[in-house]
Amino acid sequence: MNPKKLEIGSKFAEYDLDQDGTVTDAEIARSKEMLELELREEKSEAQKRMAWLSIASMIIFSACLFMPIVPESRVDALGEILGLFYIAQAGIVGAYMGVTAWMSRK
Repeated sequence: MNPKKLEIGSKFAEYDLDQDGTVTDAEIARSKEMLELELREEKSEAQKRMAWLSIASMIIFSACLFMPIVPESRVDALGEILGLFYIAQAGIVGAYMGVTAWMSRK
């Protein structure tokens, strides 16, 4: 296949890795691979932030429950919901750790 000549200011100029004014199929394939790697890294970072936020929310929420401004009757009334909250947050953290371990073995 013939290389693709670029116009000046073309939006495809970023794919021209060797800056010779033409875009080859190899350069396009390489750019696609790099984009996929960047997207995978962004997804991984977002999942890590989500797991850390879940851990932090469990710690902060637990600390708030032991403060004297929260009456014991309110904690008793919210007991079932609190259990679900902790299970959900721990599920997020556990899923992140499990998938991370599984992907590292792959």
